[in-house]
Amino acid sequence: MDKLEERVILKLRSKIFSDFKILEKEQDDFNYFSIFFNALKCELQLSHVHFLIYKNVLSENEQFLLSFKTPSLSFFDTWQKDMYTKYLREGAFIVNFPMERYDQVPFDKSLFVFGQHDDLVGILLFKLPDKNHHFSDSFWETLSKTVYQYFEKVMQLCILKHEKKRYKLLQNVTSQLHSTIDIDAVLRKVLDSLEEFYPYFQYQIFLSNYNNIDNDDSRIQPLDYTKSNAAIMETFITGNYKIEHELKLSKRYLYFPLKGKQGIYGVLKIEAQKTILISGQDIEFISILIGTASTAMENAHLYQQSRQLVNDLQLITKVTKKLNANLRLTELVHNISEELQSAFYAEEVGIILFEENQFNVLTGSTPFFNDKDCFPFLQFVKAFLDTREESLFIGNFEPDDNDLVSPFRSIMAESLKREQHKIGFIIVLHRIPYKFSFNTFKLLQSITQHVSLAFTNTILRERLEQLVITDYLTKLYTRNYLDEQMQKSIEKDKQGTFLLIDIDNFKIINDTFGHQVGDQILIQIAKIIKRNLKMNEVGARWGGEELAIYLPNCSLEEGLSLGEQLVLETSNSIDPPVTISCGISHWNEKNKESPFSLFKKADEALYLAKNRGKNRAIASVK
Repeated sequence: MDKLEERVILKLRSKIFSDFKILEKEQDDFNYFSIFFNALKCELQLSHVHFLIYKNVLSENEQFLLSFKTPSLSFFDTWQKDMYTKYLREGAFIVNFPMERYDQVPFDKSLFVFGQHDDLVGILLFKLPDKNHHFSDSFWETLSKTVYQYFEKVMQLCILKHEKKRYKLLQNVTSQLHSTIDIDAVLRKVLDSLEEFYPYFQYQIFLSNYNNIDNDDSRIQPLDYTKSNAAIMETFITGNYKIEHELKLSKRYLYFPLKGKQGIYGVLKIEAQKTILISGQDIEFISILIGTASTAMENAHLYQQSRQLVNDLQLITKVTKKLNANLRLTELVHNISEELQSAFYAEEVGIILFEENQFNVLTGSTPFFNDKDCFPFLQFVKAFLDTREESLFIGNFEPDDNDLVSPFRSIMAESLKREQHKIGFIIVLHRIPYKFSFNTFKLLQSITQHVSLAFTNTILRERLEQLVITDYLTKLYTRNYLDEQMQKSIEKDKQGTFLLIDIDNFKIINDTFGHQVGDQILIQIAKIIKRNLKMNEVGARWGGEELAIYLPNCSLEEGLSLGEQLVLETSNSIDPPVTISCGISHWNEKNKESPFSLFKKADEALYLAKNRGKNRAIASVK
């Protein structure tokens, strides 16, 4: 190398190394290359300069770089390396550029840059003026070494800055993550930090048992076990990170498990362009960050879980207390429905019993279950519970049957049992998919066990009470119950009417047709009475063939009208034909009566009806 060439090299080295200093901003990293390229253009009068870097070298240096960060810098892969080096003769460093144009810019020289072990680091492409074509091989070798030295120094500096930023970010994120108990806040902080450090990636987190409907961050999604791709599920199950290459889309996907001490909570998915270089150190850093986030998320989850357990126990205690309060069935259903709606943020809660192959939607259930269009849906739920012998828990309900239309996507249903026999079910619904967590479902199962016993006891108690106040043969009320209702009405109402009914010639009927036929006649007349009574009106068996009716807040005229209607229907519809006679008495605020005096007046009117030919109704005028 002659003195002129030595002078060029010295001036070049002086320009690129003398002012070499740390540039604080990340975007200034590539100014190092601009400094170098400008120095080459100045000292060698090069018109175009472009540096091709071998990707494997960057991976070895564990450096994160992008091909589009500077227009004078790009990368080549292993298959291109062989194509370029075939033009280089042994011992040489420079060749005439083998292609007429590269990236739409003309070059005529290619300077090969080798590392310490003669490994190819990169290729410097440039356009050399004709007057400089006389440089010796020794000059080009020295220039190649100078380029490598500068490149290595820049890379080392970038690595140090990159590491410093990593640890600073990790320290900052760690302190913030462990200061919050909000799982969503933890996840957003991790994603924001990754986007700040690796802005050219796209991120998504898929979480198991995630049901925060208020989340408006599309980067955070529930993990759907039925629809997630194989790589996500493999990462979730194995707990190991995974890398996938999509050749058609020129993309690379990385999957990292969110793994705590007690389990795996989800998967972080990273999408990158194929041109982006991801080093082992990048993977290690992301793994550490995700591990830190997983621990923080687990702590937040455990805290929230402990609070939820306290709330669950309070709910169970509250429900159990109400179940043990000896409430009527309607009150019980209403209270349970209200508590479940409040605790689960449910839109609809239904308590359904099975009675003779029919659905008995208990009063207190929400309105949806009383809609006739709900029947196919209830049939579906019952069939599921019967055939699968398990509870029903669906996060996103999409019916296969076109006839089964439901606006609800989140469904929980649990069977009510009595001595291992299914007597019905509790069902909880919401229109939003994945509204209910699995923990919520387990809580419903626990509550249902208590409810089943309470319902069974309440139903049995009410049935027993009903048996006590109901006549076995006619299914009308007993005389004692009628007396009680009359006394209550006299104390609180403004008026009332009492009807006493007797079957005409009943002894002759029994003697002629037998007592069984007599019983059937009583049953038929009782059905006529019940069919004509309104709410709160009481029909009872007074004794033998005598029946009675009490009409609270009804006038004497209304009572007489009912009596005449019963006389007419009985004479026209009973087989064998029979008639009845009816006596009616009445009281009001001016003439308060006792149950006994009402009976006495009605009995006198009944006696009068008998004497006037039977088969008629007569009102007492006293």
